[in-house]
Amino acid sequence: MNKKFRKLFKTAAALSFYLFIFIFPWQTKLIIQPAASNFNEISFYASHGLLLLSLIFFLIFKSKHCRLRDRNAWLWGALAGLELFIIISFFFATDQFLAFYHYLIFLVGVGLLFLLREETAEDDYEESCLSRIKVIYSFLAGVFLQALIGIYQFLTQTSFAFKYLGLAMHDPQALGSSVIETVSGRWLRAYGGFDHPNIFAGVLVIGLILAAYLLAKKKVLDSRTEVMESIFLFIFYFVSLFALFFTFSRAGWIAFGVGLLWLLVSLMIRRDRWILGRFLALMFFSAIMAIIVVYPYRELLQTRVNGVGRLEERSWQERWTYMYQAKDIISDHWIFGVGIGNYTKVVEERAVAQEEKINNPWQYQPVHNVFLLLWSQSGIFALISFGLFLFFVIKKDRRSVFPAAIFGALLVLMLFDHWLLSLPFGLLFMFFVLGLI
Repeated sequence: MNKKFRKLFKTAAALSFYLFIFIFPWQTKLIIQPAASNFNEISFYASHGLLLLSLIFFLIFKSKHCRLRDRNAWLWGALAGLELFIIISFFFATDQFLAFYHYLIFLVGVGLLFLLREETAEDDYEESCLSRIKVIYSFLAGVFLQALIGIYQFLTQTSFAFKYLGLAMHDPQALGSSVIETVSGRWLRAYGGFDHPNIFAGVLVIGLILAAYLLAKKKVLDSRTEVMESIFLFIFYFVSLFALFFTFSRAGWIAFGVGLLWLLVSLMIRRDRWILGRFLALMFFSAIMAIIVVYPYRELLQTRVNGVGRLEERSWQERWTYMYQAKDIISDHWIFGVGIGNYTKVVEERAVAQEEKINNPWQYQPVHNVFLLLWSQSGIFALISFGLFLFFVIKKDRRSVFPAAIFGALLVLMLFDHWLLSLPFGLLFMFFVLGLI
């Protein structure tokens, strides 16, 4: 392939990938197999098409000059082990078509991870398709629009449906909507364009940590571009901070706190007084703005933090129920699991067998812990492989600043929720974040 065509495919791979990252938070999809809940649904997302197109362009660009930069054999070996045990669990699945769909999403996620780790190498940008900073800004731009929608949803207590952008209607008075219930009534939590406020919160947390780090590290603004970037980061940070509060996601709040704390410790270890000073100033203004926004909704905050009220108590009871359900499934299928993507199917089948079937399908939920969910679905060896994979991802960059903070926040989200494994968006998002580290 001559240089002209190589350059053409290189540009096409980069542009399609940046566009994929921008629209990635939007849930526009074609439903292939409808289901009562999103966990059993099979869909093709518009963003998936762009990612596959980018991967094809990348492979063509690299076809004659394939030189691997990421030589971490242990990392890819652990990921190969995880894939092997996911494949094995497929043969134990009740719904093998659903399991195959989730396996395909897993493979697309591996492709995303590979592309990010190979093509954002800091030591060789001339031969790379992608720039890490452009990837981050594309992501932040997409999340910024979601944050504006989330703030609108909470302040107006309404949401609008628009299928072409993947936006669904959420009514605070409808069963199944995620709300906070107080003496003043039912308050709709901010969803953005996502399936649940907790997912929205997790995406905002990653964006906020990235923005905080980029704002702190900018020492001298010696060009108009850098000034515009700083203005965008500043606006993005505070808009997203308010949106995160309006999600009322406890896991999101904890993940954000852990990420900021990790970032602070990392900056203190580096002993760069300028960056540390800017970061502390950002935290000071964040606290001031948070107090101004939080005060009018202190009743909602108190209800959410203390876990009091009918819905809050039921939420805690349901989480314990999910833990016991996972314990039972693991006890019976601890070696190879019940099949990737089949957890809620098995929970529903067991409820029917025990004559405990419920009328609301959305109440069949995965256990709110990625590690227990992986063990339940794909077995103990898949869990071990996944743990090794995470270890080798962070091992190389454990002393870096933002990778450690991002990983800390991601780990909290894994421990307190399931969407990073149970939903197609979550699985790809996890690989995206790990690819940035």
